[in-house]
Amino acid sequence: MISIVRQTNLAQTIDLATDRARYDECAKKLLTYKAVIAWILKSCTKEFSQYSVRFICDNCLNGDIEISARAVHQDQPDLNGLLDGNERIDCLNSEANAIKDQTVYYDIRFKAYIPNNGEPIQMIINLEIQLNDTPGYPLVTRGFYYCARMISEQYGTVFTGEHYEKLQKVYSIWICPDPAKKRRNGIFRYHTVQDTILGKPYETPGNYDLMEVVIVNLGDADKESDLEILDLLNTLFSLSKSSEAKKKRLQEDFGIAMTEEFESEVQDMCNLGKALVEQGIERGMEQGIEQGIEQGVEKKNLSLAEMMLKDKEPLDKIEKYTGFSTDKLKEIAESIGMDLTA
Repeated sequence: MISIVRQTNLAQTIDLATDRARYDECAKKLLTYKAVIAWILKSCTKEFSQYSVRFICDNCLNGDIEISARAVHQDQPDLNGLLDGNERIDCLNSEANAIKDQTVYYDIRFKAYIPNNGEPIQMIINLEIQLNDTPGYPLVTRGFYYCARMISEQYGTVFTGEHYEKLQKVYSIWICPDPAKKRRNGIFRYHTVQDTILGKPYETPGNYDLMEVVIVNLGDADKESDLEILDLLNTLFSLSKSSEAKKKRLQEDFGIAMTEEFESEVQDMCNLGKALVEQGIERGMEQGIEQGIEQGVEKKNLSLAEMMLKDKEPLDKIEKYTGFSTDKLKEIAESIGMDLTA
C-alpha cells in the first residue's frame, strides 16, 4: 500500500480555524492542545519558566484530573522529537456557580502539576479568549474575579474545615487576539505580593502568592516579536496567514508535529472557502458601519460580489452583504460573462 500523510488533530484544527481563529469555539479548541498549553505555561508563569516545553508536556499536564469533558486520546509514540500535535488535555468543569449567585463560565480550566521531591504541587489554570479588550471595565478586574471564584471553590474539594494551608494557586490567563494598537505584543502579570510596613517578613511567598492574572496582547503575525510565545499565538490566531503557512511555522519554529504517516488516504474535512468569504464580508460591513463608507470599500464589495455570483449564491444574500441593488448585480454579472436573467 502507498504511504500517505495524515495530519495531526492540531493541524486539522488549524485548517478549520483559518480566518475564523478569533471566534471563541475555534480558539478554545486550539488552546486545549498540550503542545500549545506547554508554551503558554513556560512563558506566562514563573513556576514553569524553568522547565522545557517538552518537560511540561510530558510531566506537568498528566495525572488524575477531574474530568467533565471527553477523555484525551492516548499518547502516540514520538519518533521524531516533535511535540505531539494530537494530544489534548482533560478540562475541569467549566461552570462555576453558587446559590443566589450568577453562573460563571470559564473558557478552559485544567490542573497543572509542578514536580517536587514529595507530592507534586497542583495549580489550577484558567485560559480565556477575549475578543474585545475594552469591554467597558478593566479586564484585569474580571481576571481577579475569576481567580477569586477558583479559590473559593476549593473549599470542600481541595480542603475542608480550616485547612487553608492546602489552597492551590490559581492563574487566569487572558489572550486578546485583537487589542488596541498601542497595547499590541505585550504580556502583563498582576499578582499578590507582600509589602512590609514594619518588622521582619516571616511569611513565605507560597502562603500569599495564590492568584495571578496574566494579560497576553497579540499583534501582527507578519512581524517578529521579542518573545516566542507571542510569535506562536500570533501565528495561531492570524487572519492573514494560510493554514499551510501556520502549520509549517508551528512545526519548524516551535517543534509541534503537524503530520503522521498512515497507510490510508485521508479526505479533506471540509471546504471553508464560502465561510471565509462570508466572514470577510461581515468584518468589512462592521468596519464600514463604525468608520463610514470610504474609498475602496465599493471596490472590495465588487470583488466579493463577483466571487459570490460565481459561487451561485442567492441574490438576496449577495445584496445583504455587498449593499448592491439587483440592477447593480446584473451589471456586475454581465461584466464577468454571466446572465442573471436566464
